[in-house]
Amino acid sequence: MKPYDWKKAENCFGGANIYEYRLAIKTDEVLITGLSTAGTVKYHRNFPRPFFQANLSDGTLVKGVIADSVIKVSFPQVDWEGSKKQFESFLTDLINRHPGRER
Repeated sequence: MKPYDWKKAENCFGGANIYEYRLAIKTDEVLITGLSTAGTVKYHRNFPRPFFQANLSDGTLVKGVIADSVIKVSFPQVDWEGSKKQFESFLTDLINRHPGRER
């Protein structure tokens, strides 16, 4: 099984580099802690649907509902293709090392 599938997200902002990733695992503490190694993470646990937001060091923004398998990722305008490639490599590594990952 692939670690994730992705598609360009529908949005009202032309030229925005926002992608939706459907992961092979659910977002949990292990995955979110892994994201925090590349930037800062904010939790919003008191919401009806608890979610997180990760700001990575290159300006990439990752958002997702905790315990869901879909995340949305917004890449910076400058070298967004390079940021996307780097993020996907990082994400693949995180998922492949995840203890809940089916192999």
